[in-house]
Amino acid sequence: MTIMACLVSLQHVPNLLAIHAVKPDRLVLLVTPGMKKMEKDAHLLKALAAGGLDYSAEHEIVDVVDENSIATVSRALEQSLEKHPDDEWIVNLTGGTKPMSIGAYVFSRDRKLKTLYIAESDQHHAIDLLGGAPTDLDHQVSTAEFLAGYGFDLLNSHTLEKNENSARKWVDIAAMLTANHDDGSLREMLGKLHSLQEKKVKTSRKAWEREGLTLSDRDGISLRDSSLRAAIAGEFNLEESGARLTGHLDKHAAEFLTGKWLEVFVWSLLLPFEDRGIWDLHLGVNAGRKGSGESNDFDVSFMQDQSLCIVECKTGEQDHDPGANTTLYKIEAVKAGLMAIRMKTYLATTSPNVVKQGTGRIKESVANRCKLYNCTIVHGEPLREMAKLFLNEDPSLHERVAATFHLNQQG
Repeated sequence: MTIMACLVSLQHVPNLLAIHAVKPDRLVLLVTPGMKKMEKDAHLLKALAAGGLDYSAEHEIVDVVDENSIATVSRALEQSLEKHPDDEWIVNLTGGTKPMSIGAYVFSRDRKLKTLYIAESDQHHAIDLLGGAPTDLDHQVSTAEFLAGYGFDLLNSHTLEKNENSARKWVDIAAMLTANHDDGSLREMLGKLHSLQEKKVKTSRKAWEREGLTLSDRDGISLRDSSLRAAIAGEFNLEESGARLTGHLDKHAAEFLTGKWLEVFVWSLLLPFEDRGIWDLHLGVNAGRKGSGESNDFDVSFMQDQSLCIVECKTGEQDHDPGANTTLYKIEAVKAGLMAIRMKTYLATTSPNVVKQGTGRIKESVANRCKLYNCTIVHGEPLREMAKLFLNEDPSLHERVAATFHLNQQG
């Protein structure tokens, strides 16, 4: 039997990668009172289960009362080994406090065990600090595993594929809307649709969910651009009466036209990179704790370099948030809530509130806040340019998207 000893800490990914690589028969988890209180041992086991490895009955919790005592850690491991003296032991040092790592190293060195360490800069290999062969780490951590390790659940995993398949039919119209997002007539039309939606929801959310929106002449939903108007009418079975559009929009179509079109477009830009540097690309992930009633929606999300990457998408005027402070704070709050050190965030926005008028450049205050939060902002002009490249099937789009979203391309 193979036993792996792991030091439980806030960050679960190194342990997750090592366990998936070795697939030991049993785990010995060293847990401090602080990590125990935060249920980090349970979170690690939950993340393993989310990735198909069930250690619920094949693990042992070793309480480390003094996390700053090298001798305490070494002695705790010794006592555990005495229960399984004839088994093969492997120790993963990546985790815990520095004294815990040293104590585990002393224990491992004295018994000439395989002693793994995963450098943050290279999570493709675990080196053996005692000179043995490195261990390849080829497991790709999923969004569900990443969230589980921080105590959260992927709440809508059962509907993601269906919703994404439905969104594929709207990719072209999403690109057209993005390419024309600065057209005054279009902005006015989409703004009116948003107002109608808000009014319907306020009157009766159940009616909104069931009926969507019915557009009549008196609603004044009009668009000057005849080709774009015809495309929208054709896609959503609306009637054209001069510049006006009338007819029925179900809830999903209305939500798309009142803002989700940008989410669909950004998601479609990333689709060619799936399994070529990124994986687990999703549209509309809902993350939270089951039963808590609290959750966060990730407009677009994907995994890269074992990190969760999320893209927040904003359209419309955003008059209520002139400096994008509320939006950026929300993005940072999600990162802070997870307490994950390896997360990338992006704000993709066609809203004028992030750009200094007349310059086409991001406002200095917004740029400074993005730098503080380590958030990349993709504003309306590059989005419009990428949409035009997409519609023209320009091969240069691939490199443009890779550079914009900092994608490490493979394959």
